[in-house]
Amino acid sequence: MIWRFVPVVGAVLALAIAAAEPASAYPAGSKPNVANIVQHAARNDACVTARAIFRAQMNEARFWIGAADRLAAAGNEALANQATDEANFYLGLAKAALNDISASC
Repeated sequence: MIWRFVPVVGAVLALAIAAAEPASAYPAGSKPNVANIVQHAARNDACVTARAIFRAQMNEARFWIGAADRLAAAGNEALANQATDEANFYLGLAKAALNDISASC
């Protein structure tokens, strides 16, 4: 049943993304590997690093939220709950990264 609330939490954090980071500097379809972004950012700026980590964690959370929704729609509540747990894990990491953004930017 908790999977019904995950999209709401995801939507709230998606709004936080829009407020916390500027528009992407990469054209559609040419986004580089997140690990490369983090590695490059680490050499330059703690704020950029925190934003890159936040973006990566939110991408993972979005994936698991979508998976939970699809599994729930298919009637597989057990796997939907497992996907929800994964989404919540990455949302927790994103929250920590958001705190890092607040501290370093």
